[in-house]
Amino acid sequence: MHLDQLIPAAAILLAVSVVLVSVFKRLGLGSVLGFLAAGVIAGPSGLALTTEVGQLREFTELGVVLLLFLIGIEMQPRKLWSMRMSVFGLGTAQVLATGALLAGYFLFLGASTEVAVLLGLGLALSSTAFVLQLLGERGDMATPHGRTAFAILLLQDIAIVPLLALVPILAGRAEATGSALWTNALAVAGAIAGVILFGRYVVPFLLGWMARRRNMEAFAMVAALAVFGAAWAMEAAEVSMALGAFLVGMLLSACEFRHQVEAIILPFKGLLLGLFFIAVGMSVDIGPLTDNLSEIAGHVAVIMTVKAAALFLLCLVFRVGRATAIRTALLLSQCGEFGFVLFSAALVAGILGQALFVAVISVISISMVATPLMVRLGDVLAARFAPAAAGPGEILPEAAMERPVVVAGYGRVGRVICHMLDKAGLPYLAYDLDAALVRQGRARGHHVHWGDMRNFDLLRAVRLGEAAALVVTLAEPGEARRLIDAARAAFPGVAIHARARDLGSRHALLAAGVRGAVPEVIEASLSMGSALLSALGVADPATEDLLADLRREDYALLRDLEAALAPPSKG
Repeated sequence: MHLDQLIPAAAILLAVSVVLVSVFKRLGLGSVLGFLAAGVIAGPSGLALTTEVGQLREFTELGVVLLLFLIGIEMQPRKLWSMRMSVFGLGTAQVLATGALLAGYFLFLGASTEVAVLLGLGLALSSTAFVLQLLGERGDMATPHGRTAFAILLLQDIAIVPLLALVPILAGRAEATGSALWTNALAVAGAIAGVILFGRYVVPFLLGWMARRRNMEAFAMVAALAVFGAAWAMEAAEVSMALGAFLVGMLLSACEFRHQVEAIILPFKGLLLGLFFIAVGMSVDIGPLTDNLSEIAGHVAVIMTVKAAALFLLCLVFRVGRATAIRTALLLSQCGEFGFVLFSAALVAGILGQALFVAVISVISISMVATPLMVRLGDVLAARFAPAAAGPGEILPEAAMERPVVVAGYGRVGRVICHMLDKAGLPYLAYDLDAALVRQGRARGHHVHWGDMRNFDLLRAVRLGEAAALVVTLAEPGEARRLIDAARAAFPGVAIHARARDLGSRHALLAAGVRGAVPEVIEASLSMGSALLSALGVADPATEDLLADLRREDYALLRDLEAALAPPSKG
């Protein structure tokens, strides 16, 4: 597509997406369904803005890669280890049990054993992109069903590796598979080892190098290199790109630069993931679909019912509570985007014919379209058939992350505040652009990270809206004011406390919506005066009364003094 065709097509696509996403979110159905509808309208069956749907879908899968990277950066290794039973136990059981049931269904319909096995296992996988986007929109990632669904999806991402290796075996080219499997296993092991070394040592070193020089552009390039380098390494080993991104993200989760990296990646993830859902919508070919609507709809209904029922029973076997089991089962009842990859390989290998391939792609796409509705059904059924309290073996949600105090600036004032919060046992997160200060603070055990708090995406990445307070200790008044204005505009509910130079700047900050502003020059003078009076023998109660009088009514006496001493204005 030439540029003169691309620009109007992109403008139309964006306009349609804005309208439909807004409408679907207004109806409470989420943005994913809006993107899908926009894709159907813009695709070959609608406005036909492009015929290169497959290439567009492959490119926009980078959105899934970025999504898994951001999830990895929130998932520290010890947290993943605590989920090992859900990942390797429940996740493996789900793929094998659901795959066997679906293979039996296709054998019943007359498919060959090879085709039935491939379709069963491929359709047993769910959509990582759809599910995690829906969980994120609903704020459900930390809930029991959110964590259970994520664990299963993680195993499914791993499962795509042996499934792709299974294609040549089912195609009858097994004579070379023995050595090929060993070669593939070594390639996968080498790729994982390379990603671990890259994410554990190389990337933090490069990020630190750029941070010390405050080279934000190069820092952003290194962050992008971390994601796409790991994804490329895994792709070269025929492993899921998303899994590579998740792994390097998890390795960076304990790094002091993690939140700034997250802020850089976040906008691109949103854009590419939206385009991915649009591309999936474009994959729905209305022509063949209407010709075989009842047959395809029947397959979709059976497949989604089998997947939901099997997962519900497995969740109960693994002692997941009934409410969580219901929500997880319906949340993962759709088929996943890895089906496009797996069945395309099967088409090339000659296992699937063109007609069957088109039908299976339609089934996957329609099941994705139905996902938001299944999630709402899960909410209704869980509320109706499961008690509000946790049942036997219910995994209660982790206490929502305690609302931390966010400290902008880890200089002289910021360090004292962090020390006080630490001693008081209050959670906090501090940010500064001085890499040396950050390193020193982390050596003291302070929760300090490298990042530019003036960056709106960083404010989103640190979830400022959930913070107990924002403390602005930046020395430069202009920078402090820009941060305060941005925070007030984006998160009007957060309480802001700021460092002020004098009474004038304190008044300006209070007028801007700051809840508390301390004039450091005035307070330093009062502290020095108090120490002087004590040394001269003035009793402590008298000194405390004097300080209270001077601070009363917004330092009224001191403001009157400053006004009296101010030079007369020239008029």
